[in-house]
Amino acid sequence: MNADHYDEFGQSTSGTSSLHPSDAVKLQQAVQEIEKMVQIQTQMEIIKNINSKCFERCIFKPASSPLGNGERQCLAKCMDRFQDGLKVVNQTIMQRHRQEQLAAQDSAGMSL
Repeated sequence: MNADHYDEFGQSTSGTSSLHPSDAVKLQQAVQEIEKMVQIQTQMEIIKNINSKCFERCIFKPASSPLGNGERQCLAKCMDRFQDGLKVVNQTIMQRHRQEQLAAQDSAGMSL
């Protein structure tokens, strides 16, 4: 087993460029935090898009008048359609992510 020693910058003193284990954990945490922020930003954009599209499709009267039954039903159906579409997209993304993880595990297992 190779016992590398690391300098204050996390570089191996044996000449390799691998990260110190604690730095690798910090890097992984930073990547996860960035992924979470991107996901939140994406969700905010989706909500903004839903609001814009459904408003354009369903609201015909000036803003000063209350929403009619037809407009309320239109908005509800429009938002339901977007949510159904998002479910399909999210399921597809999760399925692909799982497949990529399995492929990565399989290839890692083969190289051992």
